[in-house]
Amino acid sequence: MKQIRFKVHSICVFLMFLLMIPFGAFAQQGMVTGQVVDEKGESVIGATVQIKETSDGTITDFDGNFSLKAKVGNTLVVSYVGYSTQEVKISKQTGNRIVLKEDAEVLDEVVVVGYGTARKGDLTGALTTMKPDANDAAKATSLDNLLSGKVAGLVVSSSSAMAGSASSITIRGASSLRGDNQPLYVIDNVPQASAGEFASSGISGDFQINQDPLASLNPSDIEDITILKDASSTAIYGSRGANGVILITTKKGKQGKAKVNVSANFTIAEPSKLLEMTNLYEHAAYINSRVSNGQYPFYVVGDEVRYVFNDALANYDPNNPETYHIINYRNWQKEIYTSAFSQNYSLSVSGGTDKTTYYISANFKDINGTVKQTGLKQGDLRANIGMDLSKSVHLNMTLSGSLRQNNMMAGGSTLGGSTTAISRTALDYAPFEMPDGDPSFSSENKTTIFSWLNDYEDIANDKTFNASMDLSWNIMKGLRYNLRVGGNLNINDRKRWYGLQLYQGMNNNGYLALTDLNKSNVSIENVLNYNTKLGSVATLDATVGVTYDDYNFLNENTNGSQFTMFDLRENGLHMAGNVQHLAPIQKDYQLLSYLGRINLTFLDKYLITASLRADGSSKFGKGNRWGYFPSASVAWRMEQEEFLKEVDWLNQLKVRVSYGVTGNQSIDPYSTFSMYGSDGNYHYGNGNGEQESVLQITNLPNDGLTWEKTASWNAGLDFSLLRSRLSGTFDFYVKRTNDLLISRSLPGSAGFGSTYYNQGSLDNKGVEFSLTAQVIDTKDWKWSITGNIGKNKSKIVNLGLLPTDFGCLGERIGYYGNSLGDHFGVGHVFLQGEAPGLFLGYVTQGIVQPEDITDQGVKFIKDDGTIGYYKDVNGSIPAAGDIKFVDKDGNGSVNTSDRDIIGNPNPGFTYGFQTSLSWKGLTLSAAFNGVQDRDVINVNNRYINTPGQKAGTVSKKAFEGMWTPENHSNLYPSSNFIVQNMVMDRYVEDASYLRCSDITLLEFNL
Repeated sequence: MKQIRFKVHSICVFLMFLLMIPFGAFAQQGMVTGQVVDEKGESVIGATVQIKETSDGTITDFDGNFSLKAKVGNTLVVSYVGYSTQEVKISKQTGNRIVLKEDAEVLDEVVVVGYGTARKGDLTGALTTMKPDANDAAKATSLDNLLSGKVAGLVVSSSSAMAGSASSITIRGASSLRGDNQPLYVIDNVPQASAGEFASSGISGDFQINQDPLASLNPSDIEDITILKDASSTAIYGSRGANGVILITTKKGKQGKAKVNVSANFTIAEPSKLLEMTNLYEHAAYINSRVSNGQYPFYVVGDEVRYVFNDALANYDPNNPETYHIINYRNWQKEIYTSAFSQNYSLSVSGGTDKTTYYISANFKDINGTVKQTGLKQGDLRANIGMDLSKSVHLNMTLSGSLRQNNMMAGGSTLGGSTTAISRTALDYAPFEMPDGDPSFSSENKTTIFSWLNDYEDIANDKTFNASMDLSWNIMKGLRYNLRVGGNLNINDRKRWYGLQLYQGMNNNGYLALTDLNKSNVSIENVLNYNTKLGSVATLDATVGVTYDDYNFLNENTNGSQFTMFDLRENGLHMAGNVQHLAPIQKDYQLLSYLGRINLTFLDKYLITASLRADGSSKFGKGNRWGYFPSASVAWRMEQEEFLKEVDWLNQLKVRVSYGVTGNQSIDPYSTFSMYGSDGNYHYGNGNGEQESVLQITNLPNDGLTWEKTASWNAGLDFSLLRSRLSGTFDFYVKRTNDLLISRSLPGSAGFGSTYYNQGSLDNKGVEFSLTAQVIDTKDWKWSITGNIGKNKSKIVNLGLLPTDFGCLGERIGYYGNSLGDHFGVGHVFLQGEAPGLFLGYVTQGIVQPEDITDQGVKFIKDDGTIGYYKDVNGSIPAAGDIKFVDKDGNGSVNTSDRDIIGNPNPGFTYGFQTSLSWKGLTLSAAFNGVQDRDVINVNNRYINTPGQKAGTVSKKAFEGMWTPENHSNLYPSSNFIVQNMVMDRYVEDASYLRCSDITLLEFNL
């Protein structure tokens, strides 16, 4: 931002001087002319020529000439895309010749890579660098906001829009079927604990909304982000690099006077596109349509809707108000959603002397959710200090901490239904408030949205502290030693209270779930770097290091029930008559590593990189603890060849090829050992008649477990054209993960439910393309566009299992995924030769019509176009108005053997683009991101778009389009349809989208 400093004393003196000088002095200002050329003497068209520290300027014409009002002694600032900006002092009125030099800054820019830095032009691997714009950082509330849609091959997804909830980031597809697929985050040289590791809820079958583990990082403190994608870039991180690596460097102070930056960002979020549910009259008609005996619970008389208790249906008398209750319409969605006003403030002070620099920042954000009583309040502090301890020793220190309080809502449970989450209640509950005394009250309809707003709490308090130190010693010319020590500490306590108005609280006379999470990790790195020239033809950069990491994770859950007093809510554990301390979940492990890397550059155009890392993990048995991860890559800077040096429009053309191996150790510690635990089903007594504690083995050990290993090939092309006004990157990659860590189910005779095995392999193949264009770059107008697209295709190559009967799919090698909940059952399948996690379910063909019912069964169309028949659906006899299924195996009965592939959750491709248009001081920017050819299972289709006996209420479109004896619809079943607990293709939707994530109009005020 431009700043003007006013010094009253200096202005007064200057005005007095003007009054004293003769007016003839102003005659020295006139037209200054000249020409702007490049190093080859060719004219530079459209270069900006501006008088320094003024807004006066012009642009060069087709011959590179310029003219503007100035005087001898003024300084001209000359700039053009692809060239270094020049400042030239005017020595004469005419004939000024200004030579612009090509800007090598892009290629010479220093980029952070694993355990060091490198010139961008010397990179041989596939990586993306970002320097977050100050305005983008001020608007972002989390790291994933900065990354979404801006990096080819990087996919950000979230299962909840709740403020403070965690997102999932994958780079170039999932590399593991059961393990963690989140990338490794390294902040200021300190590796972070897995971003995919969360505290358990302590409530059986509960879908707890997870919190963002990186929320303590203020986006405004980020200097740059480097995303390492291919194995040649990530292999230096060995066992933790299989899913990609994201390197984050926070801002440092610079020598000079103190600079103060303040930003305040305010946003208003409005809930939009609320689902259109039935109104009161439609709901009454819908419920009445189920009645066959003429005793209706609803009567519409004029504008009045009358409701009759279910134990008095036969007593309804339209002339006796005591036999009915007048009810009023309530739109429950509007009752829980609200406009959300959020604030985000940041303050930073930076500066320093020639020996000490500092960057100190503070941030406070108050983010309100669009669901009432949800939100996030967070404050954080950071101090980054750099100091020269001597001429050869430099010390960097970072300290940061944050305090966060999250108010969240329940995310549901495997039970499904309206009692599990406030959003589910708002959609499923009848559109009126049930009168007191209704005998139809049950656990389901006693839970209203007011139950959630008045008698539920989900409060998480989070404390995070991070510290790191980087001691750099320049031992001699070209030889540097770095000692890096860092650590992270996270303490999180979460309290969830269910009062008597909620299903969980009703059944337990109040229910309180407490979760305490303590996470910490310490990293120690010893890194030696040597850089030298090998004569005049080559340069050598070599790195060796030894690192040690210690990770600790302790999750403790305590549940309380049978409360004698309820007023203390989440703080009243001592009032619980029954307190249960669950077995703690402890995950401690250590990692010892040795690493080495060599970079060779020949003639500034032939580049070679090779690395090797050895990791020893305590997660595995003694014979399998060590894994070895090599990589190699080469690159050719073709623009440096003689036959291309004369091509004026070509600034960069680099070809890259790389290969490497990375690993994954994402299993729980101690999985290779026998674990012991108590079991209340076994009782033993000693000689005194006293009960003894009983311990038993709780898992089947496998000391043969070893690393998942991902081998990756990458071929890439980097180019820059037209003086860097157009630049881009293209990459093609192939990844194969072998020795997949899979939790395999065991037969009952084994005595254990499952155990871990190394078996199978998984492929990922894809292409990525990114492009940046400076379309317009003149004095007043600037327009830039950046975009990226990435396509990844995953396939399970081998699972190492025997063929199994998968019903209509035949004898296949694979296994079923986990249950999606009691109302759905299994919804995924993993099959050899197919993409991972495909949706599995029943195939439907509209609605059963009366003419479809024959003596042979219900008529349907087979895949080959012929007629087929089935008599039952999991034992239930179909009727007109039911959903029509397809008997895939043709045995006359629709059951689990007829489940087929009904969708693919893996996206076909992802993309994003950003644009910025500036005119003088006014800037309009926009950002977009999208996903194409991706399916999702929308559980709402089961509850609100499938009329039936079990549906409380339905959407307006389902009500209007449902089958009735008068309307033989082929879209929605009748209100008497009995919905079974299954997944069907009617629940699967195309999740392709293009989203405008941000539009900003910004003006810099002088």
